[in-house]
Amino acid sequence: MRASSGNNKQERLIAKLNRLWKDEQDQFLLANTIRALNTRYDLNRKLAKEPGVEEIVKQMFGRLANPFGRLPNIQGKRILDIACGSNTSKAPASLYIDTPFGEMTLGRASKGYTAQFEPWFCRILFELGANPVGVDFGDLEREVFEHYQVDLGKIGALDFLPDHSFDAVQDSRLFGSPEFTAQFPNQMDRLKVAQEIRRQEQRLLKANGIVIHSDADKLLR
Repeated sequence: MRASSGNNKQERLIAKLNRLWKDEQDQFLLANTIRALNTRYDLNRKLAKEPGVEEIVKQMFGRLANPFGRLPNIQGKRILDIACGSNTSKAPASLYIDTPFGEMTLGRASKGYTAQFEPWFCRILFELGANPVGVDFGDLEREVFEHYQVDLGKIGALDFLPDHSFDAVQDSRLFGSPEFTAQFPNQMDRLKVAQEIRRQEQRLLKANGIVIHSDADKLLR
């Protein structure tokens, strides 16, 4: 019964995301990517078990629609995801999610590990043929994409990455994570980290590079 429920959720997810791309090639890539996520990361079970995983996946796909247009345009792009999530991430007390299909706030489903904060964006990019690079403080050891365990609260933590080496960057959910909030309870300290993240994004992007999404930039407005 649970497997059937997960399969149904997967097919409904594909059908909904198809609204973002009308071209048959885009829809073919989308469906293959969702099914690959299930094969590699047991997506069906996680969709059925934990509220919010579906919304996270919608959000991450939605962030690709405007900057890249067609999904084939993502292939070969080197994309950095700062605070990409991990396999040891904990759920915040509440999580605001905006997707192309609406906005919602989720309450915490568990005080421990959450599948919501797994590195879904990098996983999606990898399956679409991009070259994602994920950095996070948590465990990424078994991930197939290029990844680094980094303490993003330290100034210069991303200095090891070469200047102007990415076609696109994003940072997402670092500032709302329980781990980061515990490390930096003072708002001014969080703002200093945001300034550093924004500096690094500007340094790492190619001349015509894209900022897909930046919580750091939003925090500093």
